[in-house]
Amino acid sequence: MASSAAVTDPEQAQAALRKLLEGPAMSPPTGMISNFQDPSNLDVFIALTITLCVTFGTLAVLLRMYTKLFILRALAWEDYVIVLSWLLQIGETIPSGIVSRYGGGTHMWNVQLQTFFKMLYWVNISAVVYCFVTFFIKLSILLQYLRIFAPTRKGNMFIYIGSHICIWSNLVFYLSMSVFEIAICTPRKKIWNPLMTTGHCSSVDATFQASGIFNVISDFAVLILPMPCVWRLRLPLKKKILMTTIFATGFFACITSILRTYYTWQIALSPDITYNMVRMGLWTSAELSTGIVISCLPVIPKFFQYIGPKLSSALTLRSKSRKDSGNEPASSAPSEKVRADSKLKLPSFKTAFTSVALHTEKDNEQPLPRSEYVQLHEETAIARRDATRELTQMPAAKLTNALDDLERGMF
Repeated sequence: MASSAAVTDPEQAQAALRKLLEGPAMSPPTGMISNFQDPSNLDVFIALTITLCVTFGTLAVLLRMYTKLFILRALAWEDYVIVLSWLLQIGETIPSGIVSRYGGGTHMWNVQLQTFFKMLYWVNISAVVYCFVTFFIKLSILLQYLRIFAPTRKGNMFIYIGSHICIWSNLVFYLSMSVFEIAICTPRKKIWNPLMTTGHCSSVDATFQASGIFNVISDFAVLILPMPCVWRLRLPLKKKILMTTIFATGFFACITSILRTYYTWQIALSPDITYNMVRMGLWTSAELSTGIVISCLPVIPKFFQYIGPKLSSALTLRSKSRKDSGNEPASSAPSEKVRADSKLKLPSFKTAFTSVALHTEKDNEQPLPRSEYVQLHEETAIARRDATRELTQMPAAKLTNALDDLERGMF
């Protein structure tokens, strides 16, 4: 009997665990039942957001690098950093996309517990990559400030000191956050398997909230830092407004950061983690893409200033070519008057020692100079020869008067 009980208990435990893992990650609200087959989700919004964010970020980086490599022909450290940020952003979208495959964007009562555990694994990887992407985007912007406004320490102390404070504070914070995300649970497996009875975890909610608050503060600091210097530059008012507008686009990054922070609090307040986690993730993607675009904006106008005139010239030439080709049949059929003019304007005689006209033995001994262009339509070859001799021996002034009289007689 004891042996039978020993076999039965492990089997019952495995069956109970299997039933738990195949059940919902959260009990459904009153009056609702779990739907694991075809639940409503945010998959369309996830795919659309990721596609748009990657597209805009990629276009911005390509325009920036083309301008720096082929137009300005000068690369700086911030250009290498933004390329690294862009690559990391694409890397961050991979776990973000996988999250939706494992229940992200679906209400938690419609997600099996075993699927929820897989989602937690990829959420943690995405959070680690996010720390590095955010830091390198801000580093690229701050390095650009230093190169433009404070190339030397004495150039602009406000920008120099402010930029270095932002760089080092962001480095310390995001490096600490990445380490914290990696080691948030001991053992690490407990991050995506909360059923483990051993080990412990720090508060994930507190981590997200601290990250959100710091992001908002640092975003506004990076945005405001160059504004006083822009207005002190000796530039026309129009250019100052343009530069301010370019830098002010950073307000959109601040807005996305605020909205992301809002959803970090929603995760803590609501037990529907799978749904709210993805809503936060959508604003995270928008925040990263906006940061990359803003970092590239000061360079992109140079591209359009260079390519604009070339494009306009190419379009003008193409339009003119089409117009000329449309008029070609009319110009290829000259009028009778033009043909007559072309005959009258060929009085430049050249000495010719060969001719298709008949000639005598005396001509063989002393060839006559003949005109290549004047053709007199007399009835006989002898008359043509005599007329040619007369024309070539006629003084130039007299020949000109004769041609003028001929022209007046014809018209």
